[in-house]
Amino acid sequence: MEFDHNFLNKFKAPSDKKREKKQSSELPGEVISRNNVKFLVTTNSKEFRGFGLPERDIFNRVYNHTLELLYGVRDKKAGKILADGIKNLTDAAGHDRFREEAGFILSALEKDLHSIKEVLSSRFSASHRLYYLLLSFFKPEELLFVDIETKSLFFETSIIEIGAGYFEGSKFTVKQFTCLTDAAEYEILEEFGKLLPGKKAFVTYNGRTFDIPFIDGRISYYGGISFPGDLMELHNFDLLHFSRSCYKREFDSYRLKAMETQVLGKEREGDIDGSEIQIYFENYVRSQDPKYIEPIIYHNREDIYALVMLMERLTERWIV
Repeated sequence: MEFDHNFLNKFKAPSDKKREKKQSSELPGEVISRNNVKFLVTTNSKEFRGFGLPERDIFNRVYNHTLELLYGVRDKKAGKILADGIKNLTDAAGHDRFREEAGFILSALEKDLHSIKEVLSSRFSASHRLYYLLLSFFKPEELLFVDIETKSLFFETSIIEIGAGYFEGSKFTVKQFTCLTDAAEYEILEEFGKLLPGKKAFVTYNGRTFDIPFIDGRISYYGGISFPGDLMELHNFDLLHFSRSCYKREFDSYRLKAMETQVLGKEREGDIDGSEIQIYFENYVRSQDPKYIEPIIYHNREDIYALVMLMERLTERWIV
């Protein structure tokens, strides 16, 4: 693939002389040399005051009113049951026909998250609203927002950058680990692993299918990287699937940047497309010119900030 130098014009504002000078003179972060390779660590923070997750009582209320949790009950049958005076699972537990099953479903609420997920998995796909409301079992500080940039979509290729965002109070920090040589993937995987202690769930966009399995596959490739726990076992709030469910049939595209425009009313200025990441990286490796690295970092960072803002909108829409 031949590099089109006009790509850079999409990222640079022509009048922004300071940015242009920075791009051509230094890398935007801390360069770390280890094991004869180099990688870049970039840290950026924003305030998200008022950010909150659904309350547990909201989950309990929606769960109790979801008659479709009963076996064989779907929209039409749920309407018929309602007409018979059964408005929720508590009512169903007092009915001879549903007593045992409704009692079992309600008992999961008195147990733990695992028990509730077992009930949900037997009835719904992972894009169902109740899966989203499982956020009520977590604190913002326990979530890790993750997005990666890779050389291709094939797991046999390597990761160029791992971006991860996390809350500390109202401050949301994005930390990005970027390879500066082809051989630095092992090191950025190690650095990513240092963010995992204390985190109980991922927030991603198509990350249940792509990002997290990709990271897990690359860890397996190297074998010797010590990670706290199994990545694939951590709960994953994949906002792509929730967006498709929440905004069903409203949009033609559910790509993250499309959702930024359609839901957040936000247009990125000077961004590159994910398909261009590899060619930017290869040009940096060849030329060592920092102007090829900053667009990669910007693209990845904006993806992670978009996850936070989209989650706020999904919560607003789904807690009514």
